[in-house]
Amino acid sequence: MTDLMHDAITIAHAGILGEYDVPPTAVVLGDGNNVQLVLGGLPEDAENEEWQNALRTVREEMDAPAVMLYFSAWTTIQRDGEDESLDTLIVQIGTPGCLYFRAYEQIREPRMGVVTGLRELTHLRDEADPGKDPPMQPSLGDVFAPATESFRESSTYLDIIDTVTEKLDEKAPFAGDSRTHLH
Repeated sequence: MTDLMHDAITIAHAGILGEYDVPPTAVVLGDGNNVQLVLGGLPEDAENEEWQNALRTVREEMDAPAVMLYFSAWTTIQRDGEDESLDTLIVQIGTPGCLYFRAYEQIREPRMGVVTGLRELTHLRDEADPGKDPPMQPSLGDVFAPATESFRESSTYLDIIDTVTEKLDEKAPFAGDSRTHLH
């Protein structure tokens, strides 16, 4: 898991450095073929199942060993008995049977506000069962569960499968590339 965790965190860090904010972004971590999905705003409960099904579909199509979600959030921590709000980057990595959570304080350039560095908040590390309530929201949920039948019958499912297949076919001649982006 260490190499996979390192790769995932490197991708998340690269996605946020030099940015003001990034929308919640999921990356299906395949063996040398990573597919990125920008999820836009944080999902409402009704949309939550839809994007989780989309991630499950891409993960299944690629037979990927992990999926990552990263997003910016405000996190309240205790320092010297006082509540303090920190601008954080939350990284979740879903593997079979486990969700790993990491949090990083986002260090910003004072004048422009872009993220110039990240400092891990080691006391906010966690591992959780993907079938239970996660410690940090939004959550990948169990990306190793099968997509629902109603989703598999939807036009969204067909569009995702076509797009992923097309992107992976295009990528085949360029094995040196480490990422494929879907938007």
